[in-house]
Amino acid sequence: SYSFCTLLVHWYAMDKIKDQGGWTGLLPKWPRSTTTPPNPLDAEVNACQPPPVWEKVEAASGGEGPGPRTKFSSVVYEGKMLVFGGGYVVTFHSDLYEYTFETRQWRCVQADASILPNGPCKRRSHKAVLWKKEMVVFGGRTQYGRKNDVHLLNLETYGWTKRVAREGAAAPVERAAHTACLWGDEMVVFGGDKADESQMFLSDLWCYHCERDEWREVEGKGAVPSGRLGHSCGVRDDTMYLFGGFNGHALNDMYACHLPTGNWRRIMYDCTVRPASFIAMVEEKDPAHLLQAATTSSKTPCPPSASTTSTSLQPAATLHKNGTKALLLWGGAYTDIYAFSDTLYRFNCETEEFEIIKTGGEKPCKRLGHTMVLENESKLLLFGGSDRSYFNDIFNIDLKRPSLKEHLRHWILSLGVPYKPAVWYKHDPYASPPNGAAKKKAPPFLFKFLS
Repeated sequence: SYSFCTLLVHWYAMDKIKDQGGWTGLLPKWPRSTTTPPNPLDAEVNACQPPPVWEKVEAASGGEGPGPRTKFSSVVYEGKMLVFGGGYVVTFHSDLYEYTFETRQWRCVQADASILPNGPCKRRSHKAVLWKKEMVVFGGRTQYGRKNDVHLLNLETYGWTKRVAREGAAAPVERAAHTACLWGDEMVVFGGDKADESQMFLSDLWCYHCERDEWREVEGKGAVPSGRLGHSCGVRDDTMYLFGGFNGHALNDMYACHLPTGNWRRIMYDCTVRPASFIAMVEEKDPAHLLQAATTSSKTPCPPSASTTSTSLQPAATLHKNGTKALLLWGGAYTDIYAFSDTLYRFNCETEEFEIIKTGGEKPCKRLGHTMVLENESKLLLFGGSDRSYFNDIFNIDLKRPSLKEHLRHWILSLGVPYKPAVWYKHDPYASPPNGAAKKKAPPFLFKFLS
């Protein structure tokens, strides 16, 4: 059998073959060409790359966590996830909880925001976005019907502010199960459902300027999506991406909207993505953008917003850079309300293609009405949701690609090849010593690459 050192030599030799176009010193070189000879080990090594692993997170004791719920909202602010509202069976909530990533501890901030000055009433299927130091909450369904109100929560003082539309000013109709995402200083809202069953599914696009407290409707052009609820959306620079939803049946179509002009286009993709409604989506940021954002003063003004006139055409140049490189999607229901998906998808915003991320570990139960946030640049955190039951569990998964050392170790171990026959090394965490064998120190190359 091969020794570990022999495998390293073989891998190094194959890389040289690929780089130089021939077996140097062994066989004549063939001429360089635009087509690089394939490395026979590449496919085998890549296939053995360890998949990212789901892990169930046990909250630390001493904190009061939220009960099981679905169709709530969550935002991330300074190392904490803020969870507001949602529902359980036929009940509605207006409580506010914070979950600290570092300590894994819950804290009840407000048991019932509806009794506080300017606080929102109990609701579910609403949406919230983070704008500067405030959480902006819009719409949703209450026990008295759907809403189109706007509330802002100051995340430093936890005080609420209710925005009241001026008489005669433009505003969207009451709705629930819509989407909302932040674009500069504006919250962008699309679709949802309203009480009128004759025209239940909405397909209108609105922008709310958080600074000026103004709504404007964006006139849709091109391939405008059909009306729907329970869809998901994310923004990359000046483009909003919209996926799936429900309009009598589950959808798996993908659209892109250029927000300054309102131009829509449908995106055709090759990957098999199941139709889904109430699927969670989160924007995956470029690490370089996160580093830049962390070193930028909080007093730096936001980029200028698009014109408040919905009919005026804006230049195609990018106005907002938010560093989004991909969109991550998980969960949701398809076919009927009791058929769920547990596949993790990544949508690359540059290539506009989907890929399926194979995962391992303790996977979350299939569900809808949950939320996902990014704990850091690569760790995804999932909370709550429902199927036939209701959940208040937390799962996370680190999507960071393994280092060369981790990748190499996983590949070598998958081959079942011993590093050295009949010898057990104390630095090898995957092997067991034979009966009576003495612990031997691993050679330097083994410790360097596999420890």
